[in-house]
Amino acid sequence: MTTTNRWYLQGSPDHAYSGGEARQLLRSRWDWGSQETWFENDAGRLLAVVTNGERAMVVLLDGEGDPGEHLVDPRGKGSSDGYVLSNGQVDSYADRDTVAFDVAGHAVAYFIERGTWPADVTVEGDFGE
Repeated sequence: MTTTNRWYLQGSPDHAYSGGEARQLLRSRWDWGSQETWFENDAGRLLAVVTNGERAMVVLLDGEGDPGEHLVDPRGKGSSDGYVLSNGQVDSYADRDTVAFDVAGHAVAYFIERGTWPADVTVEGDFGE
């Protein structure tokens, strides 16, 4: 892992996660009842995952205040609820703006290892929204 690809839980730089460890952490945190996970790297980029156990919102920000980008499911229809944030807020998202939980884990692991998204996911920038 290069320095810019050294990802850790936000605010806890003592342990850098490999892609596989990050994927397992997402699963474990869901099992523990924690649905929101924020990773950050040494360059200040933020990678957030919020899940309801079936689907996940995955967002990448270049830093605080950046509009960022997120994974999308171009075939997603309808919406899903039950996304509990760490502040207790419960959100609903369009299924188009989320991906299956396993896809999220795969994409996060790949991104942490390689610094780019895998070719089999679709990403949209949130600029101008």
